[in-house]
Amino acid sequence: MNTDKTKEFEAFYRQFAIRSYKKGEMLIRADDDPQGIFCLKKGYVRQYTISKAGYELTLHILRPISYFPMVWAVNGTPNVYYFEALTLVEVGRAPREQVVNFIKDKPTIIFELLSELIEDYAESLTRIEHLVFSDAYRRVISVLLYIAKHFGEKEGKGIVIHNRFTQQDIATLVGVARETASNEMVKLEKKGLVKYVDHSILFESINKLELELSANHIKS
Repeated sequence: MNTDKTKEFEAFYRQFAIRSYKKGEMLIRADDDPQGIFCLKKGYVRQYTISKAGYELTLHILRPISYFPMVWAVNGTPNVYYFEALTLVEVGRAPREQVVNFIKDKPTIIFELLSELIEDYAESLTRIEHLVFSDAYRRVISVLLYIAKHFGEKEGKGIVIHNRFTQQDIATLVGVARETASNEMVKLEKKGLVKYVDHSILFESINKLELELSANHIKS
């Protein structure tokens, strides 16, 4: 979100106490009504669903500054997703009615929130395409590109992700078993496309990873 245009919204949240959550703690459960609209100030939150068979699928990872669950806030659609702290998290939480009343006559804020939702929607469509049509190898590549885009930092000629994404985290993003994600990651490591350094993930060339995805797309 363009923070230059939404400082007024961030200022609105300063009147509410900062809440902290440890990694793994739940902010919102799918079977509960949200207690308000959260403003993510620090850390990462994963939004996920659970299948009837008990498998988790991570739909989106929120980063600062994000507001959620906005669809529930605006039109009252029941929330059916879990929101869990992926790292240590700090958030502000405001009552839904106060948030709606604050933004309803502020087109700039509404436009920025809508832009964020549209961007997330577009990325979701791409991920769904890979989940449905791609094999596990390409699905893992597409998720790694997603992670690199949102959480990577330039380091020399490559990109490094300091936040630790475990093989289980990647598996829930891909929608496969942890063992499957691990096997595909090993293939990518052997090709030199991804490397684990301590608790970080290093991509020496995003272009090569993108070419690997497109090359496998052509082969299929």
